[in-house]
Amino acid sequence: MKRGFPMSYFWGMCSPKRMFANRTSFGWGKLIFIFVFLTACLLIPVSLHFAKQDSFDLESLMPNMMQQVDEAFVSEVTASYALQNGTLSGQPSETRLENKSGIAMVNLANSDRPDAKNMLVLGKNSMELRDSSGYAFTVKYTDDASLEGITSPTDMQAWISGQWYVQNKAFVFLTMSAMLGSVLFASSLMLTLFAALFIWFTKRNQMSEIGSYKEALSLTLLALGLPTLFATVIGLIYFDVTVMMAVQSLGMVLMIAFTFIKTRFRQTDDILELGGRAG
Repeated sequence: MKRGFPMSYFWGMCSPKRMFANRTSFGWGKLIFIFVFLTACLLIPVSLHFAKQDSFDLESLMPNMMQQVDEAFVSEVTASYALQNGTLSGQPSETRLENKSGIAMVNLANSDRPDAKNMLVLGKNSMELRDSSGYAFTVKYTDDASLEGITSPTDMQAWISGQWYVQNKAFVFLTMSAMLGSVLFASSLMLTLFAALFIWFTKRNQMSEIGSYKEALSLTLLALGLPTLFATVIGLIYFDVTVMMAVQSLGMVLMIAFTFIKTRFRQTDDILELGGRAG
């Protein structure tokens, strides 16, 4: 029974002999579609992970700003100020602590603020975050925000991160998804192209019947199918990009090795018959 695309791809990736038989079944357009599909599969765990995330380590993004949150500042803020219904109140209207790297301050009167590269300013209804790395944010307090329970710099840093994340969840989702997506795309592309190039070189051996680079690329993408789907499932269960990439690359190498063991990269009658079924 002949199979149309994309069923011919899914059917072909399930065994080494089918992979070799299907190496001539796809044109360049279909090969590009297959690669995009496999990359999109890897992006599913990435998107779901950041969509479900309810916190973010802001210190990794603004480390110098976070250094301004020390014991003295925490003690001053928790002892003199209160935050209710999104409004910070207390006395004095301005408290400023400076060091060599930056400034941490409370500014309820909206007075002029110093021009510091690293700065944390707690205002009446919002806070200003500035880091020498180039990032700067103004974060409005949430209505349920409170300073209760903050007893250490670590607590306040976590509180600042939480307030920032509520307002910038979309920014985190798009930025991190794009960044990790680019890493996965580049990794998959390099893996595919170099593996296909290696297979193509086997045509110099008279025992190999890989006729062109397109055939080698088709065989590589067929070998990449099951490992990519398996890596996607692992990513849904336990999200770790390095583990996903390792599973994908190791799985592809094993599938290509099994294909060589089963076929020696040569046509046989049973392989020709499988190729006919692919259509």
